[in-house]
Amino acid sequence: MSLMAKLVLQDIAGIITLGGALLVGAVIIFLIFNSNKGDENKQAKKKFFKSKDGYFWGTVLLLIAILFVALSLLPYPHQQGATDEVVTVVGVQWDWFMIVGANENPDKLLGKNEISVPVNKKIKFIVTSGDVTHSFSIYNQSGVLVTQVQAMPQYKNELEYVFTKKGKYTILCLEYCGLAHPFMTGTVHVN
Repeated sequence: MSLMAKLVLQDIAGIITLGGALLVGAVIIFLIFNSNKGDENKQAKKKFFKSKDGYFWGTVLLLIAILFVALSLLPYPHQQGATDEVVTVVGVQWDWFMIVGANENPDKLLGKNEISVPVNKKIKFIVTSGDVTHSFSIYNQSGVLVTQVQAMPQYKNELEYVFTKKGKYTILCLEYCGLAHPFMTGTVHVN
Protein backbone atom coordinates (compact mmCIF):
# COMPACT_ATOMS: atom_id res chain seq x y z
CA MET A 1 0.00 0.00 0.00
CA SER A 2 1.43 3.38 -0.99
CA LEU A 3 2.15 6.22 1.42
CA MET A 4 -0.59 8.43 -0.11
CA ALA A 5 -3.18 5.69 0.33
CA LYS A 6 -2.29 5.38 4.02
CA LEU A 7 -2.65 9.11 4.69
CA VAL A 8 -6.10 10.38 5.41
CA LEU A 9 -7.32 13.73 4.11
CA GLN A 10 -6.67 15.44 7.45
CA ASP A 11 -3.03 14.28 7.41
CA ILE A 12 -2.58 15.59 3.86
CA ALA A 13 -4.07 18.96 4.83
CA GLY A 14 -1.72 19.12 7.83
CA ILE A 15 1.33 18.38 5.66
CA ILE A 16 0.32 21.02 3.11
CA THR A 17 -0.25 23.58 5.90
CA LEU A 18 3.12 22.80 7.47
CA GLY A 19 4.85 23.14 4.08
CA GLY A 20 3.16 26.50 3.48
CA ALA A 21 4.15 27.75 6.93
CA LEU A 22 7.77 26.72 6.35
CA LEU A 23 7.77 28.49 2.97
CA VAL A 24 6.39 31.71 4.50
CA GLY A 25 8.99 31.48 7.29
CA ALA A 26 11.80 31.04 4.75
CA VAL A 27 10.63 34.08 2.77
CA ILE A 28 10.49 36.20 5.94
CA ILE A 29 14.02 35.13 6.97
CA PHE A 30 15.31 35.88 3.45
CA LEU A 31 13.73 39.36 3.53
CA ILE A 32 15.14 40.13 6.97
CA PHE A 33 18.71 39.26 5.94
CA ASN A 34 18.52 41.05 2.59
CA SER A 35 16.60 44.19 3.55
CA ASN A 36 19.54 46.06 5.09
CA LYS A 37 22.09 45.61 2.28
CA GLY A 38 23.59 48.82 0.95
CA ASP A 39 21.92 51.60 -0.93
CA GLU A 40 21.52 49.81 -4.27
CA ASN A 41 17.77 49.78 -3.72
CA LYS A 42 17.58 53.45 -2.75
CA GLN A 43 15.98 54.56 -6.04
CA ALA A 44 13.38 51.79 -5.89
CA LYS A 45 12.54 52.69 -2.27
CA LYS A 46 12.09 56.38 -3.17
CA LYS A 47 9.80 55.49 -6.05
CA PHE A 48 7.72 53.15 -3.89
CA PHE A 49 7.39 55.58 -0.97
CA LYS A 50 6.29 58.34 -3.35
CA SER A 51 3.41 56.24 -4.61
CA LYS A 52 2.41 54.46 -1.35
CA ASP A 53 -0.24 57.08 -0.49
CA GLY A 54 -1.88 56.51 -3.86
CA TYR A 55 -1.85 52.74 -3.33
CA PHE A 56 -3.32 53.15 0.15
CA TRP A 57 -6.22 55.39 -0.91
CA GLY A 58 -6.86 53.30 -4.01
CA THR A 59 -7.12 50.19 -1.84
CA VAL A 60 -9.45 51.97 0.61
CA LEU A 61 -11.76 53.09 -2.22
CA LEU A 62 -11.73 49.61 -3.75
CA LEU A 63 -12.67 48.03 -0.39
CA ILE A 64 -15.50 50.53 0.12
CA ALA A 65 -16.85 49.76 -3.36
CA ILE A 66 -16.68 46.00 -2.67
CA LEU A 67 -18.47 46.56 0.66
CA PHE A 68 -21.37 48.42 -0.98
CA VAL A 69 -21.72 45.78 -3.72
CA ALA A 70 -21.62 42.96 -1.15
CA LEU A 71 -24.21 44.63 1.09
CA SER A 72 -26.58 45.14 -1.85
CA LEU A 73 -26.38 41.41 -2.61
CA LEU A 74 -27.48 40.28 0.87
CA PRO A 75 -30.33 37.78 0.71
CA TYR A 76 -32.61 39.77 3.03
CA PRO A 77 -35.68 41.37 1.48
CA HIS A 78 -35.96 45.14 1.54
CA GLN A 79 -39.30 45.49 3.28
CA GLN A 80 -40.81 48.89 3.78
CA GLY A 81 -44.21 50.15 4.72
CA ALA A 82 -46.67 49.43 7.45
CA THR A 83 -46.95 46.16 9.31
CA ASP A 84 -50.16 44.21 8.64
CA GLU A 85 -50.17 42.13 11.85
CA VAL A 86 -48.24 42.26 15.12
CA VAL A 87 -47.57 39.07 17.08
CA THR A 88 -46.18 39.21 20.61
CA VAL A 89 -44.06 36.18 21.51
CA VAL A 90 -42.61 35.15 24.88
CA GLY A 91 -40.35 32.13 25.21
CA VAL A 92 -40.28 30.34 28.56
CA GLN A 93 -38.83 27.02 29.52
CA TRP A 94 -40.15 25.06 27.56
CA ASP A 95 -42.95 26.69 25.63
CA TRP A 96 -43.86 29.63 23.41
CA PHE A 97 -46.67 32.00 24.36
CA MET A 98 -47.96 33.98 21.37
CA ILE A 99 -50.82 36.36 20.82
CA VAL A 100 -51.82 38.25 17.69
CA GLY A 101 -51.75 41.92 18.58
CA ALA A 102 -49.32 44.08 20.47
CA ASN A 103 -49.09 43.39 24.15
CA GLU A 104 -47.97 46.24 26.37
CA ASN A 105 -46.44 43.90 28.94
CA PRO A 106 -45.06 40.70 27.35
CA ASP A 107 -43.88 39.46 30.76
CA LYS A 108 -47.52 38.87 31.72
CA LEU A 109 -48.52 37.29 28.38
CA LEU A 110 -50.90 34.35 28.63
CA GLY A 111 -51.12 33.36 24.96
CA LYS A 112 -51.02 29.99 23.25
CA ASN A 113 -48.23 28.22 21.40
CA GLU A 114 -50.36 28.21 18.23
CA ILE A 115 -51.56 31.19 16.16
CA SER A 116 -53.04 31.98 12.75
CA VAL A 117 -51.80 34.77 10.45
CA PRO A 118 -52.73 35.80 6.89
CA VAL A 119 -50.67 34.88 3.83
CA ASN A 120 -48.79 37.62 1.88
CA LYS A 121 -49.03 40.12 4.75
CA LYS A 122 -46.13 41.63 6.67
CA ILE A 123 -46.08 40.12 10.14
CA LYS A 124 -44.04 41.76 12.89
CA PHE A 125 -43.07 39.41 15.70
CA ILE A 126 -42.10 41.14 18.95
CA VAL A 127 -40.02 38.48 20.69
CA THR A 128 -38.73 38.28 24.27
CA SER A 129 -38.02 35.65 26.91
CA GLY A 130 -39.33 35.18 30.42
CA ASP A 131 -36.33 33.27 31.73
CA VAL A 132 -33.27 32.30 29.63
CA THR A 133 -32.14 32.98 26.07
CA HIS A 134 -34.09 31.09 23.40
CA SER A 135 -34.06 31.20 19.61
CA PHE A 136 -37.45 31.82 17.97
CA SER A 137 -37.02 29.88 14.70
CA ILE A 138 -39.72 29.31 12.10
CA TYR A 139 -39.56 26.31 9.75
CA ASN A 140 -41.73 25.66 6.69
CA GLN A 141 -43.53 22.40 5.88
CA SER A 142 -40.35 20.97 4.31
CA GLY A 143 -38.35 21.53 7.50
CA VAL A 144 -36.38 24.45 6.06
CA LEU A 145 -35.55 27.35 8.38
CA VAL A 146 -37.24 30.46 6.93
CA THR A 147 -36.45 33.03 9.63
CA GLN A 148 -35.26 33.33 13.22
CA VAL A 149 -34.45 35.80 15.98
CA GLN A 150 -33.09 35.54 19.51
CA ALA A 151 -35.54 35.66 22.43
CA MET A 152 -33.68 37.30 25.31
CA PRO A 153 -34.84 38.17 28.82
CA GLN A 154 -35.64 41.86 29.42
CA TYR A 155 -35.14 42.71 25.73
CA LYS A 156 -37.57 42.87 22.81
CA ASN A 157 -36.34 41.82 19.38
CA GLU A 158 -38.46 42.59 16.33
CA LEU A 159 -38.69 40.24 13.38
CA GLU A 160 -40.64 41.10 10.23
CA TYR A 161 -41.58 38.33 7.85
CA VAL A 162 -44.02 37.78 4.96
CA PHE A 163 -45.35 34.24 4.63
CA THR A 164 -45.77 33.72 0.87
CA LYS A 165 -47.27 30.22 1.07
CA LYS A 166 -50.22 28.93 3.05
CA GLY A 167 -49.62 26.06 5.41
CA LYS A 168 -48.46 25.00 8.84
CA TYR A 169 -45.13 26.43 10.02
CA THR A 170 -43.32 24.99 13.01
CA ILE A 171 -41.54 27.05 15.67
CA LEU A 172 -38.52 25.52 17.34
CA CYS A 173 -35.92 26.79 19.79
CA LEU A 174 -32.37 26.70 18.39
CA GLU A 175 -30.71 27.78 21.66
CA TYR A 176 -30.22 24.97 24.18
CA CYS A 177 -32.36 25.93 27.17
CA GLY A 178 -32.50 22.85 29.37
CA LEU A 179 -33.66 19.24 29.47
CA ALA A 180 -36.97 19.68 27.65
CA HIS A 181 -35.42 21.91 24.94
CA PRO A 182 -36.33 19.53 22.04
CA PHE A 183 -40.00 19.75 22.99
CA MET A 184 -40.20 23.56 22.93
CA THR A 185 -42.37 23.90 19.84
CA GLY A 186 -45.11 26.10 18.50
CA THR A 187 -47.19 26.43 15.34
CA VAL A 188 -48.04 29.25 12.96
CA HIS A 189 -50.99 28.54 10.66
CA VAL A 190 -50.82 30.70 7.54
CA ASN A 191 -54.28 31.06 5.90
